Amino acid sequence: MRLNALLRHASENIRYYKGRIPSKLEDLDGLSSLPLLEKEDVRKHQDDLTCKIGSNQRLKTSGGSTGAPVTLVKDSAGMAYEMAAMWRGYSWAGVKIGHRQARFWGVPKTRKEKLRASLIDFVCNRKRITAFNFDVESMRSATKSLMHFKPDYFYGYTSIIKEFALAQNGKSKLSPKAIFTTSEVLTSGDRQLLEDTFSCKVFDEYGCGEVGTIAHECEYGVRHINVENVIVEVVDDNGIPVPSGNSGELVVTDLTNWSMPLIRYRLKDYGSIAVEKCKCGRSLQRLGAIHGRAYDVLKNTMGKRFHGEFFLYIVEDAKKSGLNINGIQFAQRIDLGIDVSVVCSVNDFYWIKEFIFRRLISDFDNCIDINIERKNVIPREPSGKIRVVKGIE
Repeated sequence: MRLNALLRHASENIRYYKGRIPSKLEDLDGLSSLPLLEKEDVRKHQDDLTCKIGSNQRLKTSGGSTGAPVTLVKDSAGMAYEMAAMWRGYSWAGVKIGHRQARFWGVPKTRKEKLRASLIDFVCNRKRITAFNFDVESMRSATKSLMHFKPDYFYGYTSIIKEFALAQNGKSKLSPKAIFTTSEVLTSGDRQLLEDTFSCKVFDEYGCGEVGTIAHECEYGVRHINVENVIVEVVDDNGIPVPSGNSGELVVTDLTNWSMPLIRYRLKDYGSIAVEKCKCGRSLQRLGAIHGRAYDVLKNTMGKRFHGEFFLYIVEDAKKSGLNINGIQFAQRIDLGIDVSVVCSVNDFYWIKEFIFRRLISDFDNCIDINIERKNVIPREPSGKIRVVKGIE
């Protein structure tokens, strides 16, 4: 059992887990007796959660549902398992390794990171369409660029591909094999718009930065969980599994990353596991509806629009600069000004405030009013989620 192999490794080699978890479970039901792992635990105990495996390990940083960056270590074996599951999911849509990708995604800030992203895009045969600093004209320019590139498929943030579809003003001359949406809730209306505009099927992907892809959609619109890589639980507020088919908080155990094991990791997303079999015939477990995954798009005074991930890039860069942000929210007012709420220590607040202010002025808008305040907590929405980036209501 792969879970027991992971538990044995973690209990023997990972300081954080020693004395906290057993080295073996008699059955899968016993998993619910183990403690939940919070994003805050990963931030505070990164060294204790990490061990050296092999020579090829890399850091991954995710903004997280509270906007406080989560940095973890992933080894080459874990990355390989993740990529294999991803390409299996893509194959269900007729997409293969080497096919040309139009990537609707963020663009790094620093010259070094931009160069690295450009090289990866070149090797992966993909053209990047920025989700940051875009408007109608830039979308028209992107259309011309992609007409020349002739992508086999689209991949990226749901809201940005939707913006690109709206810029087509009806049927597009672009004809991808498939569109893969990720990171945000895909509504039935959005799906219909994309399929009508580009005359192809849309396949929704579910995952997180810390774990990677968790589930891929088949040709029948059903998300199948990568069960060889992850165990997904649906739990109540106390971490107790809910009855089969019911909605609750999603908790994941990553079976592949032994460099930094995430056991019963709280994703802060909400959903369910479907019990019915899929018409496609695949026996992989089914993931039901996902609730509360949305980043708003904010607009500056020049009419340029910025996907919510733009603001999480700022938070990640603050983390790399040694600033400790425990929670954050960017909220736009009716006058287009930005209210920023930051959860951090009193000593860190001055430097965090200066960092965020400079970045918003230089990269977002040098004419807007920016109000940055320190808070003890970021309030949750009625759904239980924290909206890191809030547009005008």
